[in-house]
Amino acid sequence: MKEENEKLWWQNLRRPEIEERAENCDVAILPVGAVEQHGQHLPTGEDSFHAMHIAEKVAKKTDATLLPCPWYGTHPTMHLKYAGTIPLRFETFMNLLIDVVEGASESGFNKFIILNCHGQEWAIPPAVQELGSRGHFVVAPTLWDITKSKISEVLDTYFMHAGEAETSLSLAIVPEYVDMESAEGEEKEAVLDSKWFAKPSDVIQDRIPWFAVTLSPEHKELAFGSKGFPKEATAEKGEKIIGAAVDWLVELIEEIKEKYPPGESPDVAP
Repeated sequence: MKEENEKLWWQNLRRPEIEERAENCDVAILPVGAVEQHGQHLPTGEDSFHAMHIAEKVAKKTDATLLPCPWYGTHPTMHLKYAGTIPLRFETFMNLLIDVVEGASESGFNKFIILNCHGQEWAIPPAVQELGSRGHFVVAPTLWDITKSKISEVLDTYFMHAGEAETSLSLAIVPEYVDMESAEGEEKEAVLDSKWFAKPSDVIQDRIPWFAVTLSPEHKELAFGSKGFPKEATAEKGEKIIGAAVDWLVELIEEIKEKYPPGESPDVAP
């Protein structure tokens, strides 16, 4: 972590510093990722590295405060049996998000961004709705949703697990942990034709999202634990995706700050 950004992170601040930050900007960002196998060439903490890096760039531009990344996430069934993956139960992850936001709200923070950089889109909305019922304002974007246009523009292939997109991000963020010599991807026929479901970063139209169908056999039989074409990845592509995510998030937060100054929050309680 760069020294000049250390004071953006909650865990590095003293109590008076946290109180001062909340008075000046009561937006807090909670980056969430996972500890999960990403093929033979990427680190298991990749998703969390991505979330923290992007969140830090956004906080630097907006003066939002960064909540500690919990590292662990919940997992779709297709990754559970691979070495390297440490899953949280759905209920554990959901309650973790709720507890973190409620705890931070006691320190004067009123607006929360949960930045998801892992395939757990299905697990976050219940936590958001529960927090809303308790009066908390939460926005929970997923990286692959807010950068779909940029992904389709910069990638030579399509988005898949540990493929070109995720490998490009790691080459831009944590190149020291990437082994491109062992980067291998593969294709395997899906359980159902993709006309019925949309893959991550696809536009969902007349289809269901990927997490609404069990695709386990498709992944458990992969020899390398990665799909797609990781060898097509470059750090330059990763930087473009990062830039698109940062721009989207900065615009969102600045709009929230303008509409709701410190101490004010949308009335979301039922």
